[in-house]
Amino acid sequence: MKKILILFLFIPLFSCNDWLTVEPEDSVTFVNYFKSESELEALYNMVQSRMKYVCFGRQPYFYSSIDADDVQSDVDGYRKLDVLKYTGTSNTQSWTAFYNVIYLTNVMIENQHRFENVSKERADFWLGQIHFAKALAYFRVAQIWGDAPITPSSESIDPIGKSPALEVLQEALKEARAALVLPTHDKLVGATGAAITTKQCASLGTVNTLLANICAWMGGLTGERKYWEDAERYASEVLDGKAGVYDLESMNGLIENVLGKNRKSDEIIYAISNNALDYDRNYESFQKEAPGHFLISYPYLTEDKSEIANLVNNSKNAYTRIKVTTVKEIYPEENDLRRKEFWYKLGELKYYSKSESESESESETDLESKEDSLYSPYAHIAKWRYMVRQMKEDIAGMPAILTDCDWVFWRLADLILLRAECRVQLDMTDEAVSDLDRVRERAGLAGYAGSTSKEALREEVFLERRRELFGEGQYYFDIVRNGYFRKYLLGGYRTLTDEDVKNGALYTKVHSNAFRKNTLMTQNTYWQWQE
Repeated sequence: MKKILILFLFIPLFSCNDWLTVEPEDSVTFVNYFKSESELEALYNMVQSRMKYVCFGRQPYFYSSIDADDVQSDVDGYRKLDVLKYTGTSNTQSWTAFYNVIYLTNVMIENQHRFENVSKERADFWLGQIHFAKALAYFRVAQIWGDAPITPSSESIDPIGKSPALEVLQEALKEARAALVLPTHDKLVGATGAAITTKQCASLGTVNTLLANICAWMGGLTGERKYWEDAERYASEVLDGKAGVYDLESMNGLIENVLGKNRKSDEIIYAISNNALDYDRNYESFQKEAPGHFLISYPYLTEDKSEIANLVNNSKNAYTRIKVTTVKEIYPEENDLRRKEFWYKLGELKYYSKSESESESESETDLESKEDSLYSPYAHIAKWRYMVRQMKEDIAGMPAILTDCDWVFWRLADLILLRAECRVQLDMTDEAVSDLDRVRERAGLAGYAGSTSKEALREEVFLERRRELFGEGQYYFDIVRNGYFRKYLLGGYRTLTDEDVKNGALYTKVHSNAFRKNTLMTQNTYWQWQE
């Protein structure tokens, strides 16, 4: 008998209004469950409700990868690997949410012999979704913590120690390959036969993208050519049109359809669905789901140009800030369309600090005419420019402020540049440049004309990923995979020894709750030395 503690069975996927129901024999068993396809979908929805924590949780990498000149004091310790600040803050999350997903996926996989009134094709579909979720959870655990437990089953309550990171990645690889039975995204249907349009539901393209990312990470970890070959092959399945239809948006379409409120695009490969009714989005303050969100002041707080500029110029580090000069260094070509589309009036904003005696009602035009009106040295990101402000009186009368978009985890430009990186590693120079140029062309740039030596091209692909995916949460992992932490990270990262890295310095410290009732759990060696 498979057992599970059922608390408010099946938390909703998108909204607190979508409560799901089940019919277990009693409150702790699944003996009388899995009687129909709708019950498989219900368990799948419970897994889906937790996937945003797998993709966007506030782990230290989130703070370490804030690409800015100044950051808020409470995250500066992460960015500089300041051990005292790093270990003394509550921002570090545990891996509980990840293992909750793994536990629930094990429940379905282990109970597939109980499925009733479900065809093999439909059973394979839901199992494919579950294998994908399990694979992604293990992949993220390996990226973030390195060595970690591999759970034997949903029933096991025995203490379990950590497995090496490479074994965790092998487990992710095995589960992802089991999900290759999924159809392309245009053929996804739910239990009622209705089409599934959300890109949070895995498809053949999503699975191949995950496999490419797992293999590329293993290539970076081990330096072994075979992993880069596999990563390039899986990426090509998607990019060559064998796993569904995907295409780059125009630059305007990228902002509106991929990172904006339209939420529908052939560029999106995998995204966490998000809307204004999400039960856990009821906050007074802006919720930062990606590192780049720290730089949002437009249009979150105001749409007035002078006030936007004043926010950071007079904040005394109350806001995370990036300088206009830094942005221009990241995007060195003046005709790069991303300078205009990713940044709000880059280098054009003026600010003016009014004295107490001056009128509070002076217009923006009046302020800009002042002799001491100055151009702001700081930039304001505008990749996510649509916000929702509302009062949710049915919950607590609290105002909710959130980005009006889905949380995009993988998009086509990301995968194109990942394949370019793989091709550099495989000495496929012309093919790598072709991938690089595809993204550059969308940005309004001519083909790459720089050095094509292996190291120069590898770094150029990395820098193009930095430009294209700025603030989207990939930067830290790109740095680690390429071994660029001493060059592109700050503070303590620059003095790490090879032994420090081997001992887990680039991974997150294991949270204290992982040690409860688990006598076999151990801390990463690097962090154990810091305690």
